[in-house]
Amino acid sequence: MGFYVNVSTRLRPLNVIGLNSGTSMDGIDAALFSIKPRPHANGDSSTIPALDVELLASTLEEFPSEFRRGLQKLIASGDTSLQRVCLLNTALGEVFAKACQKLIRSVPQIDVHLIGSHGQTVWHAPAHTDLWTVSTSGTLQLGEPAILAARTGIPVVADFRPADMANGGQGAPLVSFADAVLFGADKIATAVLNIGGIANLTVINDRGIAVMAFDTGPGNMLIDRAMLRLYGKDFDLGGQVAKSGKVDANILERLLSHPYFHQSPPKTTGRELFGDPYADALIDETQASGLSSADLVATLTALTAKTIAAGYQDFVSLECKVSRLILGGGGADNAHLVELIRQYWPHEVKILRHEDCGISTKFKESLLFALLAYTTYHGIPNSVPACTGAARSVCLGKLSLP
Repeated sequence: MGFYVNVSTRLRPLNVIGLNSGTSMDGIDAALFSIKPRPHANGDSSTIPALDVELLASTLEEFPSEFRRGLQKLIASGDTSLQRVCLLNTALGEVFAKACQKLIRSVPQIDVHLIGSHGQTVWHAPAHTDLWTVSTSGTLQLGEPAILAARTGIPVVADFRPADMANGGQGAPLVSFADAVLFGADKIATAVLNIGGIANLTVINDRGIAVMAFDTGPGNMLIDRAMLRLYGKDFDLGGQVAKSGKVDANILERLLSHPYFHQSPPKTTGRELFGDPYADALIDETQASGLSSADLVATLTALTAKTIAAGYQDFVSLECKVSRLILGGGGADNAHLVELIRQYWPHEVKILRHEDCGISTKFKESLLFALLAYTTYHGIPNSVPACTGAARSVCLGKLSLP
């Protein structure tokens, strides 16, 4: 099933801030975009709105060090009190507001009309389970939007995932909407791969329609944890450590047997499945068995590359054979990882980066939330049921007025 929306309202140009705090939890990416409608070349107003986007300004608001450590510990352990969750929601709202104020001050000559904030994901549980006899699934993003609106005097659209989940979807991946806006007009069968903590893939067919999107599994998450534990570094620069090591075929085969990799889309995952407890147990086990640190990083890098390529081969290639692969996220800077993806890909494919298409990968997710806020503000459905598994397309997010 393809992705179509009914553009029944008149769009107007807006300057929109997009805010994102990702799995690294080091701070908030804030970017201001000019978003303008443009006429469809074929005059067809039944499809995704054609939008021109320009990055006007950007900034990174780092979390205070003590706050960052506390946030990372809370999310890694999943253990806290209701009081702390309550206060974390408002504290994050203040930090997000500070990032907005910093960005707004940097461009005093530009009016900001709208803010789109993803918040900070603290738990994502898309699979149905029973809670006290009630069947339910859920997702929780914190960062109180009412505080954002009050501190900035600007309307805020936030909390984008629940509306999709309420209609039977996974609440993710959300980025497929932005990918369709940014790359669909080229009418080239394309896979857009973001390698953040988790790797996710969006597939756009040669008609410009997002037909599938899902998380392939760990992106940088396991590699980064191993680098921190074993080398005291945040990441493997350029993949140099992995390149110096040797992949352990037996360990790799065992890791590839994880049920998630064989689950058909739509599917999403995160720290709940492949977070620090999973990584630490693996690191402890392999260190005890005598596997070298470089060999473990090499094996984890191969795991990321293989699951990305296998995700495409197993679930996408028969439906849509892509001719180009567009990379984004921090993993795109890992030259060794990218080369492995090329080797494991089942056929020849042209590999590009977002920057080759005039898009900043650093602020891609900020752009996503700006686009979602913009379209929701205009009443345009912006979820992609073919990618999330929802029953219908809906407007994502909740509006908070100043």
